[in-house]
Amino acid sequence: RAKPASERKPSHLVFLVDVSGSMDEPNKLPLAKQALHILTDNLTAKDSVALVTYAGATRLVLPMTSIDDKARIHHAIDSLSANGSTAMASGIDLAYDQATKWLRPGEIARVIVCTDGDANVGPHSTQELLSLIESRAKQGVALSTIGFGMGNYKDSMMEQLADKGNGNNYYIDSIDMARRVFADQLTSTLEVAAKDVKLQVDFDPALVTHYRLIGYENRDLADQDFRKDDVPAGQVGWGHQVTAMYEVELTEAGKTQPFGVVRIRHK
Repeated sequence: RAKPASERKPSHLVFLVDVSGSMDEPNKLPLAKQALHILTDNLTAKDSVALVTYAGATRLVLPMTSIDDKARIHHAIDSLSANGSTAMASGIDLAYDQATKWLRPGEIARVIVCTDGDANVGPHSTQELLSLIESRAKQGVALSTIGFGMGNYKDSMMEQLADKGNGNNYYIDSIDMARRVFADQLTSTLEVAAKDVKLQVDFDPALVTHYRLIGYENRDLADQDFRKDDVPAGQVGWGHQVTAMYEVELTEAGKTQPFGVVRIRHK
């Protein structure tokens, strides 16, 4: 179910923005800046924002700042420009350090990564980066990934980062989509309603001859892991909808009666 904005927990957000040379296109950094302006304008007095950038080097552009000083936050976002190579891992380190300082019971601490997904330069391997994010998530800091641009966008990489970071993954290709994620659905974007959500679809072989799951390859679990509480899975925010699509081939009997069972587990 949806939760009113007035009931959303206080949020301490670190915007981690890729300002490498590949972001210097209209549908990348300029759109990311517009999206962050929208997000800032939809936060309230209980929230705060910090801004970190990464390219050839990482930089703390804005320390954690109350939304009461909104003009300062907007000015910091406007100051961003693209140049250099990409070193995501060191940027994530700095962003997490900022967010961890603001961990409070009953409040949200979250890193929001804005990138075209090209994270191939840095001191860490992909597996080391995923392990780093997973360890920080266990401390209570979530990570969301927001993708921009076409061409070299690494969708599977961004989905894995968000998965390990107990966060969500969105792709923004327009101002309308930015408003949807950061205004219309802000509470579901920021606040988790259920952790480690697992769905298991069990088809009756007497009624279904073949089936195929379309998408979700990076989140596929082994059947036996469905009931293991220590095996992580995805998060769902308040008012968030999840769609899984199957292609099925039914027997004649399967066309006239229920042919499967859906089971859901979550924390």
